[in-house]
Amino acid sequence: MAATTDTPKRPRRRTVAVVLAAGVLAVSGIGYAAASEVTGQVQHVDVFESVKNRPDNDGGTNILLVGSDDRTGLSRKERKELSVGQGEYGRHTDSMMLVHIADDGSIGVVSIPRDSYVEIPSHTGASGITSKASKQKINAAYSIGGPTLAVQTVEQATGVHIDHYAEINFAGFVNMVDGLGGVPICTKTPIQDEKAGLDLPAGEQTLDGAQALGFVRARYFDPSADLGRMKRQQQFLGAMFNQATSPAVLINPPRLFTFLNSAAGSITVDEDFSNREMWNMMGKLRSVSPSAISFQTIPIGEEINAGGVGSVVVWDEQKSEELFAKLKTGAALTGPGSAKKSIQTVEIAPSEISIRVYNGSTVSGLGSKAAKELEAAGYGVTGTVLNASDSTGTETVIEFDSRYSTSVKTLE
Repeated sequence: MAATTDTPKRPRRRTVAVVLAAGVLAVSGIGYAAASEVTGQVQHVDVFESVKNRPDNDGGTNILLVGSDDRTGLSRKERKELSVGQGEYGRHTDSMMLVHIADDGSIGVVSIPRDSYVEIPSHTGASGITSKASKQKINAAYSIGGPTLAVQTVEQATGVHIDHYAEINFAGFVNMVDGLGGVPICTKTPIQDEKAGLDLPAGEQTLDGAQALGFVRARYFDPSADLGRMKRQQQFLGAMFNQATSPAVLINPPRLFTFLNSAAGSITVDEDFSNREMWNMMGKLRSVSPSAISFQTIPIGEEINAGGVGSVVVWDEQKSEELFAKLKTGAALTGPGSAKKSIQTVEIAPSEISIRVYNGSTVSGLGSKAAKELEAAGYGVTGTVLNASDSTGTETVIEFDSRYSTSVKTLE
């Protein structure tokens, strides 16, 4: 551990002593070998080769994110604990979202109601059997023709070019949440949904993987059914992103690596989504504030009963086309449900804070890299970076004089 500095060396500068454990990896990057190990676990599938009549790509990046109800990897005991049923029900999209990275770097997430009434294109499966084009709920596309037909259906219905495809199943979702050490969430009212195996009190709480799966699947307790569930999915996705980019994860290498490992081992993406592109995208996401991510749902016009299909929702044609136009051209998403970008202010500026860095990891040179990152952020790094007396730590430790507690809030 490093000793705290009792007296500031400069009248207008506060001194904070930082002992960097292996958490320095998160500040400096976790390293090429670790990155390769993580991205090497991602599964790739051919999605786009047989997709026909595709829309033009006029700007931005659009990723179709699918949560499937595939129960692969779950034992009978786990299926019971997660309340997902014991039978083989085929594979369906439990949720569908379009993740839009605009030309200005902002991120928007658009939920696609699973009961959206759209035309599903004709499809010839691996067995050679061709299914005719028909109007159905959009989540049927995946069960009929897998990722390829899901992409083709969304592109045809929206006119939006899909650049990449990403899918996660039940087991993968649970593993990702547990890899984060849980995700904090706040519920305004108690949630009790027997079919989802969920019983949560009102208030703030941290959900583990099993509880989180129930939270994003629960809908029978809610009069708004799937629309209410989509709002909870958006709420959880925002909370999960916030947790994944929090100091509790980014400066805790074991937890960071566990999460990245869990995520990579749980995701299936298209063949064109290269490991390098994924890693570059993750690097960009690290600089995005969770409050700057907008969440929307495709505007609903009406709910009808379609013969042979059941209760479905029809999109509001004018409002949905306005939304799709932004997705097509790479424009930033604004409108209902969008988060306003806020500038965070701090009482003590980084330029007024001095930091002494100690490397508490066993990796040589990581302390120096962290010091450079801190200097680039405007902090004053004092003295030579030394190795801490204890190199067995698993998280970053900040030691400071109690007079400078306000300065620590800036650093955190």
